[in-house]
Amino acid sequence: MAMAIVAASACVPQHTKTIKLYEDPSRLPKVYQKLLVVDVTSDRGLQIQFENEVIAGLSRAGVVAVPSHHNLDASKGILQADINRLSDERGTDAILITHIASIDTKLGKEEGREELLSTCRGGSPVDYFLYDREILVEPDSIEVAHTVVVITNLYDAATRERVWSIQSTCFDKASIAEVLLDETDAIVRQLRIDNLI
Repeated sequence: MAMAIVAASACVPQHTKTIKLYEDPSRLPKVYQKLLVVDVTSDRGLQIQFENEVIAGLSRAGVVAVPSHHNLDASKGILQADINRLSDERGTDAILITHIASIDTKLGKEEGREELLSTCRGGSPVDYFLYDREILVEPDSIEVAHTVVVITNLYDAATRERVWSIQSTCFDKASIAEVLLDETDAIVRQLRIDNLI
């Protein structure tokens, strides 16, 4: 019985794990209504993709959010002063900054196989030469599994003070799109749990 439970649990996908790194102990309770979302990365496409995913997740939670990528290109480097200025221009009350701390990619290869397909042309079934033979080759397949760690910080736009930080880790995702969706869900979920949105 115990073996069956272990085997079954091995097939269950792992959920994104979240660890709180920091929460300002002196912060008065405050729910943020409008967030500036900034993804710090050297990959412009990833910045746009991640910011849009986080904004969609916040929108599903009923929170207004604006991206930084329309005005700031993180791949060229950005300064905190630029982020603060953009936050003031957009009238946001908080700044949510994410960055991917690490990506561990594992490749699993499944060997292809060959199969002999025989088709009878007619005649006696025991006559070898009455069969057309074709070798079907299944190619090798590659499975990709990304494990990604994201650090997320939330700053109060008025005081410029960091109020909250988490580390979220998602496991064994086949694509970066899946990673970003899971990471977004974890970030938004933790913001709600901590009554920040």
